[in-house]
Amino acid sequence: MDHEKALGGKIFTAPVYFLLGLFLICAYFLVVRYINGIGPVSNLTDNQSWGIWKVIGVLVGAALVNGGYVLALLVYIINKGQYHRFVRQAVLFSLLGYSFAATSLVYDTGRYVNLLNFFIPKYMQFNSALFEVGVCITAYILILGIEFLPGFLEKFMPEGSSDGFAAGLHSFLNKVLFLTVAFGVVLPTMHQSGLGALAFLMGQKISPLWQTPWISFLYVVSSIFMGACIVVIIDILYHPKSLKKKEYLEVLKVLMKIGVYVAIFWVVFRFVEVIRNGGVGLLFSVGFEFFFFWAEMILVVIGMIMIRKTNARSLFTGAVLMLTGGLLYRINTYIIGFEGAPGVTYFPTVPEIFISVGMLALQIAIFITFVKIFPIITQE
Repeated sequence: MDHEKALGGKIFTAPVYFLLGLFLICAYFLVVRYINGIGPVSNLTDNQSWGIWKVIGVLVGAALVNGGYVLALLVYIINKGQYHRFVRQAVLFSLLGYSFAATSLVYDTGRYVNLLNFFIPKYMQFNSALFEVGVCITAYILILGIEFLPGFLEKFMPEGSSDGFAAGLHSFLNKVLFLTVAFGVVLPTMHQSGLGALAFLMGQKISPLWQTPWISFLYVVSSIFMGACIVVIIDILYHPKSLKKKEYLEVLKVLMKIGVYVAIFWVVFRFVEVIRNGGVGLLFSVGFEFFFFWAEMILVVIGMIMIRKTNARSLFTGAVLMLTGGLLYRINTYIIGFEGAPGVTYFPTVPEIFISVGMLALQIAIFITFVKIFPIITQE
C-alpha cells in the first residue's frame, strides 16, 4: 500500500552544497543592500519600481508553486482521489514558495520598515489591489502551514499510535481539513487574479501584447496549467522507478492532459485579446516584445505537443516547456512589456540576479531537506 515516508539519506549532498553556495552569494549582496540601501545594488528607479525581485519572487514565484492550489481543486473539490498522492509534496513546495515570495517584498521595498504598516488597521488601504494580494498571500501561507502540519506531526508519532499531543492534534486537523481546503481554493484564486489586476491598473504603460481587461482571468487560468506542470515535474524527479508502471504514468498523463486543455484555452484567449486590443501589428513587428511574446507562446505549444507522446521523458520535457512559457508570460507582462516612462529601459544588475537565484536555491535546498526528514513523498 502506498503511503508517505521520509526519504532519509544524507542531507548535505553535492547538489545541496551547490544550492547553499548560491545562497551565500545572495546573502552577501543582501548585506550590501541593507548597509548601503537599495540603489547601489539595483537598477530600480521611480519610473521602474517593479524589478526582477518582485517579478521573480512574487509574480513568478506564486505561479511556480501553485501545485497545492491545483491539487486542492482536483482532489477535494472535483473528487479525483487518485491525485491525493501528490498533495503533500505540492503543499510543501507551495508553502516554501509563498513564504519566500513574502520575504522578497522585504528586500525589494526601499523603506522596508514601512511594511509593518500592513498589519496596522489605521494604515490599511482596503481599496488597494496590492493590499488584497497581500492579505490573500498572508492568509494562504497560514492555510498551507496548517495543511502541511499533519505531515510534520507524523514525524513525532510512533507508527500506529493514537496517544500523545501530536496524535491528538493530528486527529483534530484531519477533522477540520475541509475548512482549510476551502480557503486553499478561494485565496489563491483571489490573489492570482489580484496579481493580474495590478498590471491592469498600469494601463498603457504595458504593451497591448499583454495588457487586457481580462488579465486577471488570464493569470488565474495560467496558474492552473502551471500548477499541474510543477506537480508532474516534482513527482517524476522523485519517482523515476515508478514511471515503468503504466498505471502510474497514466495518472500523470491525465493530469497533464487537464493542464493542456487549460493551456489551449489560455493561448486562444490570449490571441483573441491581442486582436481585440489592437495589438495585431505588434505580433509581426520584430523587436524585444515580438521575440519574448512568441517565445512564451512557442514554449507552451511545443510543450503541449511533447505531452502527446507516451513516454515519461516527453511528459517531463513537455511539462517543463509549458511551465517555462507560463512563467515567461508573467516576466514579460511586468518587465518586457512594461514602459514606466517614454524611453526608459530596465535590465537587472548582477546583485539583483544573484539575490533572485540565491533565494530560489535556498527554497529548493529546504525542500530537499524536508522530504528527507518528514513523511512527504508517497512511497510504495
